[in-house]
Amino acid sequence: MAFAGALCAPAFAASVLGSPEAALSVGWVIAAGIAGSMVGSWLAYGLGAWGGRPAIDRWGRYLLLRPHEVDRAHAWFERRGEAVVFLGRLVPLIRAFVSLPAGVAKMDIRRFTLFTLFGVIPWCVGLAYAGKALGDQWKTLEKYFVPVSIAVAIALVMGAVWWIRMRRRALATEVAD
Repeated sequence: MAFAGALCAPAFAASVLGSPEAALSVGWVIAAGIAGSMVGSWLAYGLGAWGGRPAIDRWGRYLLLRPHEVDRAHAWFERRGEAVVFLGRLVPLIRAFVSLPAGVAKMDIRRFTLFTLFGVIPWCVGLAYAGKALGDQWKTLEKYFVPVSIAVAIALVMGAVWWIRMRRRALATEVAD
């Protein structure tokens, strides 16, 4: 979204697309971002609703999910589903995964759509306008973003490896008992 927003700045669009007239419309960028987010959310919701709890019970162990944790998460989502969907859309990483449990919990699709839309709009608008504001500075900022992105990716991989090791140990301890 931010890069598409940067392509709305005529000078940056000229450097990337060859002409300032090729600059994108910020309104269309926002509309496309909202539409894409909604379609992706509906697909993930549908996957959760279609596979549901039986799929989690069958395949969850491959994701190192324990049945009692799934029960606890399901009950929590049943109580606070709308807030989770709305607020989850505003949090990076969580926003990508919140639709699946909403589908598993069979949250009302109309309420899911409404809360998803309200959560997606500020994200898309904010990133598009931030990208447009940064437009001419994008290439300058890119040299700072790349090393930080690499460091974050390494930290995430290390965290995932640590988490998997801890989960495997815990599961092995449970099986042994």
